[in-house]
Parts: sequence; C-alpha cells; structure tokens
Amino acid sequence: MPEHTEFLAQPKGPSPLRVQTIISHNILKLTEQDQVCYVLLDISPATELPTQRLPINLSLVLDKSTSMQGIRLQQVKEATRQIIDYLEPQDTLSLIVFSDRSEVLLSGQTNVDKALAKSIASTIQPSGGTEMLQGLMAGLKEIQASRTDDTVNHLILLTDGQTYGDEGECRQRAEWAGQNQISFSTMGIGSDWNEDLLDDMASASGGISTYIDTPRKTVDVFKSTIRELSTIVAKETILTIDPSTNVIVQEAFQITPHIRRLEINAHRAILGPLGTANRKTIILELLIKSLTDLGEKVLLRLNVEGDTQQKSKSPEHRKWTEVKTTASDDPVLEVSVPPTIITTMGKLAIFKMQEKAMQDLENGNVIGATQRLETMATRLLNLGETELARAALLEAGRLSRTGDLSAEGKKKIRYGTRSLSILPKEIHHD
Repeated sequence: MPEHTEFLAQPKGPSPLRVQTIISHNILKLTEQDQVCYVLLDISPATELPTQRLPINLSLVLDKSTSMQGIRLQQVKEATRQIIDYLEPQDTLSLIVFSDRSEVLLSGQTNVDKALAKSIASTIQPSGGTEMLQGLMAGLKEIQASRTDDTVNHLILLTDGQTYGDEGECRQRAEWAGQNQISFSTMGIGSDWNEDLLDDMASASGGISTYIDTPRKTVDVFKSTIRELSTIVAKETILTIDPSTNVIVQEAFQITPHIRRLEINAHRAILGPLGTANRKTIILELLIKSLTDLGEKVLLRLNVEGDTQQKSKSPEHRKWTEVKTTASDDPVLEVSVPPTIITTMGKLAIFKMQEKAMQDLENGNVIGATQRLETMATRLLNLGETELARAALLEAGRLSRTGDLSAEGKKKIRYGTRSLSILPKEIHHD
C-alpha cells in the first residue's frame, strides 16, 4: 500500500471528532477466495468540544405557485413564522418565493426584525407555475452575500410541484453548494413533485430531503430543521476511504440520520454538517480479494475531517482510524457478527429492496416489483413497522391490478424505508 504521510500522521492533542468502528468479522479465513465483510462507522462530536452555537445563515426558498393555495400555503406561512421566532440576533435570514419567476421578499439580514419579517411572510399570495431554478439561484445568492467564516450556511427549499426544463441546472447548483459548505433541506409537500430531483439535490449538498404527506406536518418539519441547525458544531464533514490493495469498497451507505447511498469521488464522500443532534453513521461493504498470510491485516484506513470552531488546519481538525482483521487458518472458524451490524443490514436490506422494486417497475417488470413489495411488507411487519408494511401491501395490490404505483404510495414507501435508520442508542460506545 502506498504511504500517505499526511493522512497517517497521528493527531496531536484531543480531536473535536469522535470516530468509532465496528467490523462484522474480526477474524477471516486464510483463503484466496473472495470474502465480504462490513464496517460500521459512527461519527459524532467529541464530548469535550465547545458547544457554543454557531450563527445560522438561512435562506428560505418557498414555492408560491397556484397549487399551493389554501391550507398548504397557510401552513408554510405558519412554519416560516416559527422559524423567525427561533432565530437569535447573530443569525441571518433571507426569504425568497418562486413560481414562474423568483422574488426576494427579505434580503439577508442579521438581527432580524421579527415582527417585520413575519408581516412580510404573511403577504405571500399564490400565483403562477413552478420554475425551481429561479428561486434556487436567488436563495444561493443571498446565502453567499451573508456568509462568514463562522456561519452554518443552509437553504430550505419547499415545493409542491414539478419543475420543467431546469432539473439539470438545479442538480448542478446543488453540487456547487455541496462543494461550498451550503447544505440543503429539500421538502416536497403533497404528491405531485419530483422525488428523484429533490433527493439528488439534497444528497449532493450533504443535506436531506423530506416528504410532507399532509400540510399540517409542515410546521413540525420546519421546527425540527432549525433546531438541528442550531446544534451543528462542524459545518462540513468529509470522509476519506483508503483501502488496502486487495480490498474493494463495493457499497457505502449513510445510515443516520437517514439511509442514503454515499457518492464516493476520488475516495472522498461529503457527509454534510455534523451536530450533536445529527451524528453520522456509515456502513461500508468490503470485498476482500484474498488473504494468504496469517496474522493481523489492515483492511482500510478512514479519515474524517470536520470544519469545526477549531479553525486551524492542524491534525486536531480531523480524526483517522484503521480497520483491521486477523487472517486465521482454523478449519472450524466461528465468528459472531455484532448485533448492531445485523440490525443495520436488516434495515438496509429493506431499503435496497425498495430501490430494486422501483428499478423493476421502471424496466417494465411489474411482477418482480410486486413480489419485492410483498416481501418488503413481510419484513416490515417483523420490524413492527405496521403502517409502512400496510402501504407496501396496498401498493403491491395496486401494482398487480393497474401496472403502476400511486404517486402518494410511491413516496410513502421511498421515504418510509429511508427512515429505517439505526438509532444512536443501538450503537454501543466504549
């Protein structure tokens, strides 16, 4: 394995990050045949890390198209007022609405006049169609104008409709945001919006997308988002994966705060902000090509960088760890897989089954998609996820009858399985 001097340098002094790994097989067979094992990586702020709240630089980008009229827009206004009330003097807020065009109702302001801001939010009236890119560009411009070295930069985008012709540019803007420490919370309300687009944008920025199935949940989603932003201690977290020459990282998933595939480019994955309320748990599937020598083996090295209040680029800014196993020629080798790994893989299997069902449907394999949904329902029942299991069964029946899923049912299954993340309490720390 090539040397990585800077990567391998031991940090001096305490790190602001805590990194723990659990491996599924701490002993592997001595063999030239391929073997698979899993590594669970838990990333959280160190308990001794200063918890001074970072200033939030927030842009609200809200769809005000005609379809938002009525209770949807009423609840969005109320949710906006709740966020305004939560802000502290050092926080910055900008408010943008969009339909066929965008309008900046409140340009980025620190020490927001809350009464005025709420009054402005109450004036939003529905009109026009949906062109998301216009609102997104305006929101990013406001964030850029107000950002400082200390701010947590975040954009909340809410829509209830399809945007046409600008999806590619929206994805490009989200990728740029992810590279510039601006995370997104993308929110779809109702059932007539593009979940692929909102998921891609959130993932590229290191954020999260949310399905709001009823308007009355909007307030809770907004409040949860602003509370989590207030706990952030690292504005950006980046994972670098350095496998040994005989090890291939086949798949990588973020498990908490929600399940999503990790995009790994040049051995690096952007994990987004890290806070006391939104730790990161990652699982890696490793393919070991051969083990021909007895003894302890380093499978891979993991480096986690966190842009915390400790602004120095010294090693204290990061944390690295080695994942090791032992090669054994014991003919009756027995390995006990940790329960946490088993629990995680069970939930991840349901998520991946949902993915495959959607792929089957896209490829015209209605029978295969139906069977996967039925199997999903059984496994969900075994986990006690009764409501989600019922939704999967209902959609399986609909699929077998009509050859398609309902827009609402499809979103409920997709976002429901993503929420089967392992709970922090299921990870045991030393």
